[in-house]
Order: sequence, then structure tokens, then C-alpha cells
Amino acid sequence: MICNKDNKLITCTLFLDLSKAFGCVDHKILLEKLFYYGVKGTPLKLLASYLDNRFQCSKIRDTKSSFLNVTCGVAQGSVVGSLLFLVYINDIVKASNFNTVLYADDINLHISGKNHETLEKTVNHVLNKIDHWVCANKLCINYSKSNFMLMNYWKNINFSVSINHHPISKQSSLKYLGVLLDQIMWNVVQIKTLYQHFSAQICLLCSFPFLLNLFNT
Repeated sequence: MICNKDNKLITCTLFLDLSKAFGCVDHKILLEKLFYYGVKGTPLKLLASYLDNRFQCSKIRDTKSSFLNVTCGVAQGSVVGSLLFLVYINDIVKASNFNTVLYADDINLHISGKNHETLEKTVNHVLNKIDHWVCANKLCINYSKSNFMLMNYWKNINFSVSINHHPISKQSSLKYLGVLLDQIMWNVVQIKTLYQHFSAQICLLCSFPFLLNLFNT
């Protein structure tokens, strides 16, 4: 993105949110992808056994439901579950011309161009390929929590993005992986937030002088 800024290119960055991504992993598709990546024989059977014949129930106080077979999904928070999920979504990078960054179920897509009108058409066209991949892999995009930004461009223009006729919200700044990003890439929002946070912490320390004496000793 920094290179695009130096080359005076407009970058459209999309932040896609998948609804219940870990719970929607299709076991059959997952095993086919593992086979494609070279996991065969006994290791593949072991992972198939890990996914198969899993049951769950719901319990509220003393009331418990009957057990039902889990036909899809991987355990979120487990080492194996996280690894299997990454294998499952890894090929999304080949589904379109977007530059793709993956972090767990956070999907960041970006593409650049010199003209915002041409870029808008390209983004919406290429997003159809992403939507096709999502549907083929039995996942679902949370349209209300997905956003996009125009990086290196601060003019107020009519630039709309939609996926499967669902409009995606345009933002001037947002938080991604704990960092506040802004469209002009000056990190003003992030710096201001950190300044306010540390100022509050310093004021708190100053209100308890004995704590400062502890640090001095």
C-alpha cells in the first residue's frame, strides 16, 4: 500500500467478516482439500476420525437436550481446529485478482488502480468471484460487519461496493487486528487513540503519589 501511495494509486481495501466461520466448515470439502495438499493414507484417516462421530448437546441448569450429530465445523480455539480452518480457507487467495491477507477468519482484500471509476467496476466484478468461492465452500459473509476503505484517497466521491446485491459499508477509519487504520495512511486515528489511552494512565498514576515513590525506589 505504501508503494501504491508513492505511485499515486488508489487502493480499495475490503475487510470481510464470515458468519460463524469455524462452525460452517464442511467436513467433506475439508478432507478433499487435505487430500489435495498431500495429506493421504493414515494421517487423512486419523483426521477424518477426528471429525467424524462428534455429538453435542445444550444444557441450561438442570435441563439438557438430546445429543445431535455434528456434521460440520471445527473446534474454535483448539490447535487442530485452527489449523484445519486455515487449510479450509487457504485457497481463497486463488479465487480472484485481489491481494489477499488472511488472519484466522479475518479476510483482507485489496486492489489498486489509477482511476476511481474503473477501480469501482473492477472491485465489484472481482467480488463476484469471491462470492462464488464463499458459496462453493458453504460459508456465509456477514454483510453488515464487512467494510471497505479507499486508501490514499481523501476526496468525497461516489464509490459503492456490493456483494450479491448486498451493499458494503464504506469507512474512513476502522480497527483491524487491534490497529486503527485511516484512509490517508497517516495513522492519525491510531496515534490519537494511543495518546488518549496513555494520558489517562499517566493521570491515574499521578493521582496516587505513593505509586510513583515505589517506582523511584
